[in-house]
Amino acid sequence: MVRSIRVLLADDEPVILRGLKKLISWESLGLDIVGEANDGTELKALIETCHPDLVISDISMPGFSGIDIIRDIHESGRPIKVVFISAYQEFSYARQAIQYGALDYLVKPVNTGQLEQVVGRAVAVIRQESEEERNKEMLKSYERKNHSITIEELLERLTDGNKGAAAALARMGNIAITRYASVCVVETDEYVVQTSRWEERERKLVEFALSNIIKETVDAAGNGYVFRKGERFAVLLQHEQEAEPEQIMQDLHHKINSYLKLQVSIGIGQPASGIEEADESYRSALKALKYRYFSGLNRVLTDSAETHGNPAGVTEWTAAQASLAEALKSLDKEQLPVLAGKLLETVRLLSGDSRNQAVTHVYNSIIQLEQELAGFGVDAGLVGPEDKPLLEKLTDAPTFAALGQQFEDTLKRLADQLACKISGKEMPQLLQVKAFVEEHYAENITLESIAALVYMNPYYFSSFFKKHTGQNFKHYVTEVRMGHALRLLLQSDLMVYEIADRVGYNNARHFSDMFKKHFGKLPQEYKQSVKN
Repeated sequence: MVRSIRVLLADDEPVILRGLKKLISWESLGLDIVGEANDGTELKALIETCHPDLVISDISMPGFSGIDIIRDIHESGRPIKVVFISAYQEFSYARQAIQYGALDYLVKPVNTGQLEQVVGRAVAVIRQESEEERNKEMLKSYERKNHSITIEELLERLTDGNKGAAAALARMGNIAITRYASVCVVETDEYVVQTSRWEERERKLVEFALSNIIKETVDAAGNGYVFRKGERFAVLLQHEQEAEPEQIMQDLHHKINSYLKLQVSIGIGQPASGIEEADESYRSALKALKYRYFSGLNRVLTDSAETHGNPAGVTEWTAAQASLAEALKSLDKEQLPVLAGKLLETVRLLSGDSRNQAVTHVYNSIIQLEQELAGFGVDAGLVGPEDKPLLEKLTDAPTFAALGQQFEDTLKRLADQLACKISGKEMPQLLQVKAFVEEHYAENITLESIAALVYMNPYYFSSFFKKHTGQNFKHYVTEVRMGHALRLLLQSDLMVYEIADRVGYNNARHFSDMFKKHFGKLPQEYKQSVKN
């Protein structure tokens, strides 16, 4: 809403004052008469108390003349506009007033048209100057308030790959010239876990406190700038020594943990040779931060070769999967956690720094285990009729450790179900058979000899074995032999015929055919593909 313009009227003749008030509709023109003076002394006092925008006054009055009044206004710097009323013989006097800044003058007698014209001009000038003054103040306030915001915006553009932002920062005089420039990113682990324990107001307070402690730490280190990147805080550090960013971020991490009792992960990007390459360091920092899934939350992480480990081959994962399946079928509760740990380690290395790859490998492992135990009617909870589907649970795990725990919980579920299916004296008999095959797989094992071992006739033993394992006995023996054959092929320099002999095949060609049927390639082809 536009405020009214405050007006003072002054004249030593009361009839003139009354006439001025009635000549025009002041209110409709946006003016409010806030006082009337009968002489110069009274006018001067009203100017002090009424704070007018416009004074319309007789130029010649007792006490103080109009010239005295306008000189005083001029010297005090008040933004008051003055319009004088003068008699014809005082024309030269009025011209002197114009030199002091009087807006206009009227010659008595004043008529409506003259007064409306002069007042309209005065209103326009006052409103224009008022608007300009407000704009100037707003601009000054904006410049003061937004200087740091402007830097933040430029830093945000810089890390998005805008090379022009570097030149703009240099022109502002805010960027020093140093040997390295590194970007670090800070994110509360609450966003990763996806469980908010804060209301909106609490969240804002936490972010405010976090912002303050980051800025204080970075300012103390020197040559650092803090800005926001979405939900994260980012820090551009300019430094001479490569190790400086990690030292500063370790100090910051300790302070956040100690003072705010808040868990955060900090990713440190590879140092760039100048701020023009800050976007590369920023991407490197995000890559480091991403690896917290494998290393654990609430840590300072650097993007380095060591961070991502060495890729493991599919072969190692396949072997670990086979060993785990055998332990599960045998309900070897001592070996299950050991072999589960080995499989998870191959998954971690095989996944590089990809969370999705880790989830996929673990989920595939569980699917394969359930398929191998299909004959027992066990359920790994893939669909999850009473809870979330298993894949959703695995995906929601905030860290690889949590994913591993989900995997081990599923193994326990399968083992418990399997134990319920195999009860009484049948369990020891099945374990006895498996242990015998594992020890004597290189020998000539027949259905009849194994049946005799557990005092069963061959027909009943064949039904018994398939009932409890979901596969026929001959196929099981082949699986055990192929597992050992794969190990010898990849971990020794034995010839194919030597491997065949060691795993119970006296015909190398027959062994190669069985190997290809099992693994999709002949032994030498398989070994060559792994090397490549």
